[in-house]
Amino acid sequence: MNEGNDRRHARARQRPPWQDQALCAETDPDAFFPEKGGSTSDAKKVCQNCPVRAECLEYALEHDERFGIWGGLSEPERRKIRRQRRREDRVPAVAATEKTCTGCEITKPLSEFHLRSRSGYEHRCKACRAAADRERWQRRKLRKPLERAA
Repeated sequence: MNEGNDRRHARARQRPPWQDQALCAETDPDAFFPEKGGSTSDAKKVCQNCPVRAECLEYALEHDERFGIWGGLSEPERRKIRRQRRREDRVPAVAATEKTCTGCEITKPLSEFHLRSRSGYEHRCKACRAAADRERWQRRKLRKPLERAA
């Protein structure tokens, strides 16, 4: 027996216990792994009545199954779920309503901060940002006559 077969047999021995109760175990496996562009409706019908559908779907999501129908969903449908879960992991469950300004170090409501398109809220409140902009404008204004004289 070669190494590839050894791995395959080891994987078969590690089958989760819920797979013994799966309805797909009693049907044609080709229905669950259709050719590209082939119909998935027969496999999805079997999955609708399966008592371990949720466990099957979780298994596919956890093990990043890329092919076939698992838990009644195709790979593109599972990909959407994975993407949604990643998004949910990034966003805090309870959205913050306040933020501390790095300029004045006062905790203020989010409405006092500029919202950036990608990176979230500005680190400084609107008042601190306006003050910094004025200061920067004043420095530029003072620098310009010196640059012209040179």
